[in-house]
Amino acid sequence: MTAKFALPGARHSRSLTGAEKVGILLLALGQERASELLKKMDSEELNIIMRSADMMPNASAAELESIIGEFEGRLEAGVQFVGKSDDIKQIVAQVITENRSAADAARGGVPQQEFWPRLSDLENDVLLPYLTKQHPQIAAFILYRLGSERTASLLKICDAPTRNELVGRLLGIKDVSSLVVETIETAISNELFESDEGASTQRTAMASILSNFEYSQTNEVLDHIAGFRPKDAAAIKKMIFKFTDLDKLPPKALTAIMDGVPVERIVVSLAGMQNVFVSTVLATLSPRARRMAEAELRNGVNPSPADLATSRRAIVEAVLKLVADGTLDLSTIVSPEPPPV
Repeated sequence: MTAKFALPGARHSRSLTGAEKVGILLLALGQERASELLKKMDSEELNIIMRSADMMPNASAAELESIIGEFEGRLEAGVQFVGKSDDIKQIVAQVITENRSAADAARGGVPQQEFWPRLSDLENDVLLPYLTKQHPQIAAFILYRLGSERTASLLKICDAPTRNELVGRLLGIKDVSSLVVETIETAISNELFESDEGASTQRTAMASILSNFEYSQTNEVLDHIAGFRPKDAAAIKKMIFKFTDLDKLPPKALTAIMDGVPVERIVVSLAGMQNVFVSTVLATLSPRARRMAEAELRNGVNPSPADLATSRRAIVEAVLKLVADGTLDLSTIVSPEPPPV
C-alpha cells in the first residue's frame, strides 16, 4: 500500500497534518488502547493533539487505510470507520482526568489542593510578575478566575496602562471551554507549582552566583528570571547575600556560621574591612580564636585577590546553606538593593 499525503476518497482537499493523523490512529485503536498511549505523552503533546482536533475534518475509512500504510502498519480490510474531532477531545479529556486521579492516589489518596484558591494564595511578588509577562487576554482570564477581591488587590498595584487594559479585557471575558481551562491550569501548574524537590540546590547555587554581582546586575537578572520562573526568582531574591552584609546577621546566626570557619580563613576575609565590621565578626568567636585572629590582624594581612575572594565566598556559601535548610531567613535582614550613598 503506497502512502499518500493527499488522501484519495477524502471529503476535503487539504493534506492532513502529522498531529491529525495521530488523532485518527488513536480513534482507530479504541478508547482503552488510545488511553494507554496518551498517558505516556506529556502535557505539550496532549495539547498539540487537542489543538489539531479543532481543525481536523471528519476522516473516512479510506483515509485511515492510507495513514496506516504511511506508518507501515496493516489493518483488516472492510473496517467501517468514521472519526470525528469531538471523539478525540473526549478521549484526551478522559485521560487528563484519569492522570489527575492517579497522581492523587500516588500522594496517598489526598486530593490536590483546589487549583484557583491555591493560585490566589500566592504572594504578590510571585503572581504579579507572572501575570504581567502573559498575553493580556490570558492575564485577564486568570484574574477573572481569581475572584473579585484578589483581582482588585492585584490591579491596585499594577501600573495604570496595564490596569486599564486588563480591566477592559475583563469586561469582555466570555465562557471558555473546560478543555481550554484545563490547558491553562496545566501550563500555570508547570510554571508556578512544580515540586520544590531538587530546586533548593539550584536556587542556592544561583544565589551564590548573584551574590558576587553588583547590586544593579543582581536586580536585572532577578527581573529576567521573574518573567518565566517567578517562584524561583522570589526564592532566590530572599537568598541574596553579600559578604558585606555579614554584620547584619543576628549574633546567634553569625556565631553558628563562624564556628564552622577556620580562623585563618576568617582573618583573610576580614582584610580591608572597617573596624566596626571586624569587631562585630570577631565578637562571635571563642576567646581563644578571637585572640588569635586579633593578633594576625595586628600584624597586618595582605592576601592575594584570589585568596580574599575565596575566603569571603566560602563564608557567604555557609550563610546560604543555612538559608536553604530553612535555619536562617534573610528576607528581614538584607535585600538585593544598593546601600545608601
